[in-house]
Amino acid sequence: AVEAAADDRQTTETKITTIIFDVDDTLYDVGTGFTAHRNTEGATSFMVDKLYFPSKAEAQIVRDEYFKRYHSTAKGLTAAEAEGKLPPLPAGVSLPNGRTNMFDTRELDEYWANNLDFSLLGGPDPKCINFFDNTSNIRINNNNKLNIVAFSNGPRKYVCRVLKEIGLDSYFPPENIFAVTDVLPHCKPDKASFELVLERIGAKPHETIMVEDSMKNVRMAKSLGMRTILVTGKGRSVKIRHGADPDVDAKNETKLDKMANDAEATKPDDAPDESDPAVDAAVEVASEIGDVLNLWLGD
Repeated sequence: AVEAAADDRQTTETKITTIIFDVDDTLYDVGTGFTAHRNTEGATSFMVDKLYFPSKAEAQIVRDEYFKRYHSTAKGLTAAEAEGKLPPLPAGVSLPNGRTNMFDTRELDEYWANNLDFSLLGGPDPKCINFFDNTSNIRINNNNKLNIVAFSNGPRKYVCRVLKEIGLDSYFPPENIFAVTDVLPHCKPDKASFELVLERIGAKPHETIMVEDSMKNVRMAKSLGMRTILVTGKGRSVKIRHGADPDVDAKNETKLDKMANDAEATKPDDAPDESDPAVDAAVEVASEIGDVLNLWLGD
């Protein structure tokens, strides 16, 4: 399902030079189960193994509190340590040479890149790859190609591993991949994080499309003057648009619904909302974005 706003912003008179893609739950579907895995078992295992939380249950409470505030595990754990919410180092344990903080984003990056269950992603999606093949060959502005950028609140090695697992790494050169570790102390939806990425890629907001699953990030992108495309998830567009409650009839809840709802539960207060005025277009999956580009670019 594809929906696009029909207003004067969606015309060929305004040139588009850049498309920035979020990664998690945007370039793969929210219903894979991978996000729920990363935000529960993936986060809490790290916190027990590396930050000395006594249990995964206690780690989950802290992770959820700070993720709700910062929408990034890396930024959240940085803040949690600054506010004294991490356990003390066990007796006889000291920080590695050169480290002043217990939590290090590089350690989380390595841990996730090497320990998460990436098989949950299901591998490359041929339809999504076809979309990127076509998009990477679109010519604009005196035969220049569209600038394709990734911008994630995940750490860098992890983000690159996800892109590789879903077969999209070749479309994003290293200089066009921005992870939370590239913009800290900021992260999405901070205004400064968006401005930093735009500055580094030499793009103007009104010439840029932001593709996201997060309403907080969609709203910030829109406030800066970008066009926005919301990715809602497979089969979720109609439910979200009509305000249906997936818990009303649990018997009819599909496996895909359950995995998507489990993922959304780990990202409180940020469920997709197609009716929000910050949303210029909505699609269920990234492979449908080509239809929006055809409309906006006048092809």
